Amino acid sequence: MTRAGLPGRRRRRIAAAAVAFDALLGFGLAIVHHPPIVIGPLHRAFPVEAVVTSRFLLVLASLAQVGSVNGLLRGKRQAWTIATLGALVAVACFQVKRADLVGIAGSGATAVLLLLWAPLFPARSDPATVRRGLAWFAFGTLGAFAYGMVGLFVLDRHFRGSESLRAIAEDTLRLVLIIPEANAEPVGRHGRWFLDSVRLVMVASLTVGTWQVLAPVRYRLAEEQRELERVRAILERWGTTSLAYFHLMPDKSHFFARSGEAFIGYRVVRGVAVALGGPVGEPGASREVAREFIEFCELNGWMACFHQCTPTEGALLQELGLRTLKIGEEAVVRLEGFQLAGKSFKHIRNVTNRLEREGYTVEELPQPLADAVLAELRAVSDAWLAHGRHRERQFTLGWFDEQYLRQTRVLVLRSPEGRIEAFANLLPPFASRIGNFDLMRRRPDAPDGAMDYLFVRMAELFRGEGMEGMSLGFAPLANVDEGGVKGQVLRWLYAYGERFFNFKGLRAFKAKWGPEWEPRYLVYGSDGDLPAVALAVALVGERRPLLGWRREPRVEGLGVGAEGG
Repeated sequence: MTRAGLPGRRRRRIAAAAVAFDALLGFGLAIVHHPPIVIGPLHRAFPVEAVVTSRFLLVLASLAQVGSVNGLLRGKRQAWTIATLGALVAVACFQVKRADLVGIAGSGATAVLLLLWAPLFPARSDPATVRRGLAWFAFGTLGAFAYGMVGLFVLDRHFRGSESLRAIAEDTLRLVLIIPEANAEPVGRHGRWFLDSVRLVMVASLTVGTWQVLAPVRYRLAEEQRELERVRAILERWGTTSLAYFHLMPDKSHFFARSGEAFIGYRVVRGVAVALGGPVGEPGASREVAREFIEFCELNGWMACFHQCTPTEGALLQELGLRTLKIGEEAVVRLEGFQLAGKSFKHIRNVTNRLEREGYTVEELPQPLADAVLAELRAVSDAWLAHGRHRERQFTLGWFDEQYLRQTRVLVLRSPEGRIEAFANLLPPFASRIGNFDLMRRRPDAPDGAMDYLFVRMAELFRGEGMEGMSLGFAPLANVDEGGVKGQVLRWLYAYGERFFNFKGLRAFKAKWGPEWEPRYLVYGSDGDLPAVALAVALVGERRPLLGWRREPRVEGLGVGAEGG
């Protein structure tokens, strides 16, 4: 099975391993004063000061190589550049360092390997972050130089030597380049601390600059009406899941197949592109767009995953070399024989009869919704959010928005006095025969069983419109059957995450309707990606930052309305 994505994954792993080994070799040989193998008299051709300087530069080159390893695994062009330059610098340093043949051979072979495999590293970096990285290099170097100059001048009593301004400038330059100082000899611990602090400032600047240069392409979210029209046209023909309508929500970007017959809706969080379900569109084009999307993500330096996939979608993505993990089930009530008879529906039947006797009614609001009606719906929603542990979410759900409610059908439960006690909005089924809804909200003081009564009338409405079923939505971590460590973690979350997410209560509410349970999967690249993927999936649904996490900015730019290729 050939995994989708950039070609040459195995060779990139070999190259990354070679660079990591070369960096470790560089660290080790930098410590060794006498090379294990030397080339004739060349080992005596350079002065001691040059040899010492080469050891420090060798350490710096090895650090750069270590920093590039993760980027090499992702196919980053900038990481390849840094690793190749590091290997070439190491070759020169080993030459000066008493002609260290072992180091020359190791770094030389690494440089040749990287040069031969250069086409395997096409993944781009974000121009803005590259510029910031270069700025860190430049201003960090200038800042460290200024800090060193001022310090050596002001703290002159803590040093011997460096009596002239020229000598101070020369010593500062050596410190910034992490070369042993020539004249400034520290007297006491304060002098030694200062010299180390200059080097630390420089190393910190190089580290931050390298991180910026190798960072993934920054995700920028924007909306285009023409893009949404293309998405809607595909959904009308091929949208069959309960997630279909959420592709039209403004928190998504869309990636289209070259043929234009399929798309993937996604959002990038912390360097992970989280797709909403699987590809949507013509079957052949769906396979095509999945392969193109994974390659697109790798070119941008992102991991890719697909959240809440159906078994059919999971099987398609498995054919591309991805892995699946069951993360829960979706509840679907079959409407053909749906009725409230029987012991299991006794409570719902009693609630329905009681509310009918008391004069409560369910009605569909006429569109467009009047401002006064929207204000009352907002009052219901605000009261629901303020009560208990409720909060607005996104991505796989909608949120209260006046324009959103005006674009969907709204069912309300009214009291005998005409007050709206609860509401739910119905979503278009597109090509599905399963009725679906999104928001379901009630006043805290609404009568007991208000949502049950609303659901009964909703099911009857869907059945009257020819729907075969009604989706009750996703029950996270329900009936997870995964083995090993992953399964144990998921079951632990289900057992002990109740305080924050009400997993058990949500499943119990759905289970009382006697639904069929359909498995849903998280599809991802490798087990090594799973921690980052799990964090991204947890954050992508949050409309407000959790634990201090900052939301990505919504600005025009890369990754919006992208076409395959």
